[in-house]
Amino acid sequence: MVYGVFTSIETAIIGGWFVVISYYFLLFIYFLAFRYKESRNPFHLGFGLFFLLLGFGTAFFLAYDYYQLDILWWRLGTAVSWSAIFTVFLALTYQILEKPKLWQVLILSSPPLIVAILVLALPLFFYPVPTPPIGYVASNYVILPIYVIVLPLLFFYIGRQLTGRLRLSNFLIGGGFLVYYSGRVLQSSQVVAFLNLVAPLLGSFMAPVLVFVALIFIVVGFLLQKQE
Repeated sequence: MVYGVFTSIETAIIGGWFVVISYYFLLFIYFLAFRYKESRNPFHLGFGLFFLLLGFGTAFFLAYDYYQLDILWWRLGTAVSWSAIFTVFLALTYQILEKPKLWQVLILSSPPLIVAILVLALPLFFYPVPTPPIGYVASNYVILPIYVIVLPLLFFYIGRQLTGRLRLSNFLIGGGFLVYYSGRVLQSSQVVAFLNLVAPLLGSFMAPVLVFVALIFIVVGFLLQKQE
């Protein structure tokens, strides 16, 4: 691929990611201007910031993947994406524990923020080119899977304690996060390279589709909560 010169399929893939980024920013506005404004619940503020950071992170990765192969874009995208995980777990910590102690907040929420800071401060320990260093392996194959599994499980756990629409809403949000991270996994270079053996650009094309579907699940889940 020549950076800045795209085939029709690559143009469609980029367009798909622009749709996803636009939806991220719409969700940020929705949570900040409507949900948080009405409830003053830090949980809604945290989710609004989560989607805002995901929007910027995805934009940085898009610039890196298709416009300029520069470590700066990768560093920014990685750090902002980890900050988004920190934000959503911080919101969930206060939502579930109500008045958590500092040590509880640090244990549950701080590792993604630490990774984000280290990526900016020590990028060569995380940059996966030409071969993944120890920082990349530890963050992406140890820390990240823990959070990817725990996040939907938290919503499934909350849903089991509830009934009716609230149960369904939490199950939808949890399922949405499972689908979301499945889409992000398809975005990784290793998975994309494998899927390209089956069909060229299959992984690249499916990633924004899955992410968009996941966002719809999450939004429907939150809308059901509001109706209650």
